[in-house]
Amino acid sequence: MIVYPFALSSCRKRWESISTNSFPGGAGTNVTMAPASSRDRPPMRISKVGGRYLLFDIDDVMYLRRNHNICSVFVGTIPQNPQQNVFMGLPLELMPEEAQVLVEKKVAYVADDVAFHPARLATMDESSRRAYVQSLKNQGKRMQMAVIESNKAHSSKLRAKSKNKKTKEAKEQENSSTGGDDEADEGTSLFDSTPSSGPSKLPSDIGGYVLTPTTSSFLLPSPADSEPELSVAVDVPVSYPLFAHLHDRGYYIMPGLRFGCDYNIYPGDPLRFHSHFAGVHFGWDEEITMMDLVGGGRLATNVKKAYLFGGAVAEGSNVKSASNGHVESHGEENKQPRLVGGPVAPPVRTFCLEWAGM
Repeated sequence: MIVYPFALSSCRKRWESISTNSFPGGAGTNVTMAPASSRDRPPMRISKVGGRYLLFDIDDVMYLRRNHNICSVFVGTIPQNPQQNVFMGLPLELMPEEAQVLVEKKVAYVADDVAFHPARLATMDESSRRAYVQSLKNQGKRMQMAVIESNKAHSSKLRAKSKNKKTKEAKEQENSSTGGDDEADEGTSLFDSTPSSGPSKLPSDIGGYVLTPTTSSFLLPSPADSEPELSVAVDVPVSYPLFAHLHDRGYYIMPGLRFGCDYNIYPGDPLRFHSHFAGVHFGWDEEITMMDLVGGGRLATNVKKAYLFGGAVAEGSNVKSASNGHVESHGEENKQPRLVGGPVAPPVRTFCLEWAGM
């Protein structure tokens, strides 16, 4: 068993230097990632519903994955197959730590939907409500017209296919018996006569489907409004400093419940990389038992990971700060490595444990 202080920045640089030839796609494959700030966009809205932090906009989900190393977990059902729970859809549920990081970086804000909806509905005037109801009716009419046109096209294909089949059968009968021409012509004329379709419905004749809105985006204030919503407080767990420390260094972080840890840590996008660390948070003065080290180290090694644990430096401790994060030199007074916090995270000390002989 080997335990040593762990500098995440050095591991990150090592993986950034790997050639793209080692990934599927062959030699010369160039993999480019989106820039950190691909476009200037307003803060996205995170909905707090029942103590859960949800994203309902697929554009926001893609933006966070590309630019802020946040993947998280889909929790919505797929309309085409709602009886399964293997492939999930929107909304995306963020961990409280992810929501807090985005709020502190001014990328998003958290809105309490329970309080927002009644308050926003109360401020809508009669004309706004009528316009919204009329927009739902127009959408229902357009949907019904699309279904009617699709049914017409499908019916015409079926009639053409049936006509071709009967024509082929009539020719076969004509070739087999020359005396049955009159009967064949009568049969052909009887079955080939396509019934005239009734007059197509005009848009005014269509009642329209009744739609149930899947989002409440119509309630959101327009960008031209005076002031944006104020972000509500996020209930972050005690392990937030470790999460923010890892996120500041560019790691992708997923929930670690499957592997008995707080966080599953990836050096890149989980679609391209295997996770390298099983991260666990401990308080600065919290006692770490040998059972935790042995159990966590053996479990992480068994699933091809390293056991990473750490915590925020307590206030008043004798660990100094420096501008370059972890350094190999030590202070003269306390013999401790110098640490510094990131853009969001406070100073955090991390260790990595590997189990030998497995």
